[in-house]
Amino acid sequence: MSYEALVQQHFRSTLPYWEQIYADRTVYGRIYQERARRTLAVVDSIGLCADAPVLEIGCGPGVIATAMARKGVMVSAIDSLDEMVERTKAMAREAGLGSRVFAQVGHISNVPFAAATFDLVVMIGVSEWLVSLRQPLREIFRVLKPGGHLIISADNNWPLHQILDPVFNPALKPVKRRIGQVLRALGRRSRQPRFHAYSLARFDDELAHAGFDKVAGQTFGFGPFTLCNRTLLNEEAGWKLHLGLQQLADKGVPLLRSTGLVYLVLARK
Repeated sequence: MSYEALVQQHFRSTLPYWEQIYADRTVYGRIYQERARRTLAVVDSIGLCADAPVLEIGCGPGVIATAMARKGVMVSAIDSLDEMVERTKAMAREAGLGSRVFAQVGHISNVPFAAATFDLVVMIGVSEWLVSLRQPLREIFRVLKPGGHLIISADNNWPLHQILDPVFNPALKPVKRRIGQVLRALGRRSRQPRFHAYSLARFDDELAHAGFDKVAGQTFGFGPFTLCNRTLLNEEAGWKLHLGLQQLADKGVPLLRSTGLVYLVLARK
């Protein structure tokens, strides 16, 4: 089975989760919801014209695509799963925005649109499932108009809650990866999609290599905090801790400003 097929199998087997998470009250669920809110705030900051053409890559159940359409732009949305595309269409119709959201099956490695088509491309929650960013970023660069913007997220390879837990410390990832390779070779572990995270510097380098100019970046999401994989706080206490740390991170406090779980970047072609 190809890597892409493994990823599709994973998402197909977890379809209900990707809608439920937007109503979830766990710390992780709320961080996921905050990712959508912050993405939409960045969209607002660009100042797009009415009916501006926007592309969302990896639209999932259509939450962000539908929210962007409410702002008066014309949204094209692609996802590699038919089920996600159909859910996006349904969500847009239910919101009375079926004429502003056009969803279809498509893959990031070969975006099904002509060059210089869009004023904005949004790709949230996709980079962590890609083996490489090079071809995807080339495709995004191709379909963006000159001066167009990209809003993209990545999972931070050095989030605070992982740094503090010796079981999940990012310094151990190479060792764990090697152990996984040995176990798979021995038939003791089945092949699974690999989750990719990036240091902020490396992700910025990938964008620059593709020809993008970074406009702004932020990290957010603190927790859930664990010790040796044991949860330290209940969900409400954990969320209050996140809010306190996030407030400091947004003020630019050293260490905290770069150790949120999610890295959200605005870049320009």
